Amino acid sequence: MGTGVALSGTFELSADLVDAQALQHARVSVNTVKEAWLLYSQSVVGRLDDVDNVTASPEYHQMAGGVPVPATFTIELGERVSQSESGLSFRLFSNYPFPNRQGSGGPQNIFEQKALKYLQRNPTGFYYQKAKEKDHLLFRYAEAVQMEPSCVKCHNTWPGSPKTDWQVGDVRGVLEITQPIDAFVAQAQEGLKSIWTTLIVIGCLAVTSLILVISYLQNSNQILQAKVEAKTAALNRLAHLDGLTELANRRCFDQVLEQEWRRMQRQQKPLALIMCDADYFKRFNDAYGHQAGDHCLQKIACVINANVRRTGDLATRYGGEEFAVIMPNTDHKQACLVAEKIQRAMLDLRIEHLQSEVADHVTLSIGIASTVPQPIYHPTHLVAVADAALYEAKVNGRNQIIVKLPEIVASRRT
Repeated sequence: MGTGVALSGTFELSADLVDAQALQHARVSVNTVKEAWLLYSQSVVGRLDDVDNVTASPEYHQMAGGVPVPATFTIELGERVSQSESGLSFRLFSNYPFPNRQGSGGPQNIFEQKALKYLQRNPTGFYYQKAKEKDHLLFRYAEAVQMEPSCVKCHNTWPGSPKTDWQVGDVRGVLEITQPIDAFVAQAQEGLKSIWTTLIVIGCLAVTSLILVISYLQNSNQILQAKVEAKTAALNRLAHLDGLTELANRRCFDQVLEQEWRRMQRQQKPLALIMCDADYFKRFNDAYGHQAGDHCLQKIACVINANVRRTGDLATRYGGEEFAVIMPNTDHKQACLVAEKIQRAMLDLRIEHLQSEVADHVTLSIGIASTVPQPIYHPTHLVAVADAALYEAKVNGRNQIIVKLPEIVASRRT
């Protein structure tokens, strides 16, 4: 009887490990596709306003000088991955597909209908199920794709858009990955064969020996579970780090800002945001080369991170040569002190920049905003005010700190 109980427990552990491995693989894969989408949106489509004769469109194949919009890019990326990986498939679907995808862009089966319905109610969650199809065990996983601030205008003004009243945070669609888990199951079963054999032999031994073996197996199970958790934590860390500077990336910035906004709103304490931009950085790249530019960004990141030491504060790479620092429970005066430390540290660093118009070394323009979050505002309001302060710092001559308070900006508008 004891042997039977051990066999049952080992089988359940194997199933849990298969589920955990499949779920982690799916989450990392979806996060990778989302990061590629965000990178393409910011680094390619976001720069097209400054480029002549290049247009982003879902129907870019039919246009001279056309490039795909981010959603089309993600769809075609998923199709290519699906073709190259046996059994693996990516799909992006929505209740509002572009005109050229009316037939295939919406939910195509019961799983996709249920996933879309669930994720519209729980946009930060995920939805998955295991299913048997043609003698293969499949793991289907879906996450919501929410409307980003940089995408709202394009989707609401594009002539062919099926929906023109998008708001930030709306669920614009669902990203789904389907992967076969036969290999995971086979690997787990292969491991189970030796364990079962050992358990059967042990079952014939004395009660004392059996107790010792069961204790050993329980300890082994804990070690295996700990390894799975450690691997999961490591993969999550990689998904939220900027590869060049090793600061938190833009995706992590958006998530933490949303969380801290809600937390400070509940506690009615101030939330500060510092935005930094390297002055004349394009000229630096042109003069010293992109490798030196990458090295410069790494040094700037080290300076910022070294001066943001308080628990709960987060230094991030916002994009390109722009950095941001989220500081909960911090007013504008305290944030200004941190910004001044960063500027002094940059002065001590003295990275040569003879193409700058404000100094012979690399300098930073800094914008600061701080407010006690209120229900009538969204976290993007704080970003907009900090960005406006940064813009003013650059317009006024760069290498300086400008502070703006959202409450004052709002009262001026009214």
